[in-house]
Amino acid sequence: MKVAQFAIAICIIFSACATPKVENLEETDKGELKLILIKSQNIKFYDFGILRTTPNISLEVFKLGKSIGRFTIEEKQICFNDDCAPKWPASRSFFGNVSYDTLLEEILLKKDIFEGRGKELGEDETIIQKFSYGNENIYYERGTKRIYFKNLTNGVTISIENYEQ
Repeated sequence: MKVAQFAIAICIIFSACATPKVENLEETDKGELKLILIKSQNIKFYDFGILRTTPNISLEVFKLGKSIGRFTIEEKQICFNDDCAPKWPASRSFFGNVSYDTLLEEILLKKDIFEGRGKELGEDETIIQKFSYGNENIYYERGTKRIYFKNLTNGVTISIENYEQ
């Protein structure tokens, strides 16, 4: 039941009905800003965000210049603000059948996914993984300025790009 509540909370937040919670975009160091695209069957979000990987992994998301919340990845759970769910059910709820508990954090940390399956070196030192797994086609690219994950079969997408004015 907790996973269902977590999924519902995420849907509500990303429908832009949430109230600002943390800080204003104007107060943020512009060098930290990222353009964030998150798309799944329950979530559609495109706006600014801030990805921090130390001391913990967190992704703060903004809508119309106001913070609407922060995802944090802890050892055994993924949280949005104070609403948390165990990693495995949260990952499966977001990514679908082809997922595992640490998939989101591996993407955010620019690590190999699915044990490096289909890994190749692209232009400008970009690392690309293209492969099929469980009857689904996955494309994952990461470099110095961009992280891009797409399940080509079910449409789940995560794109995080450096914002350059």
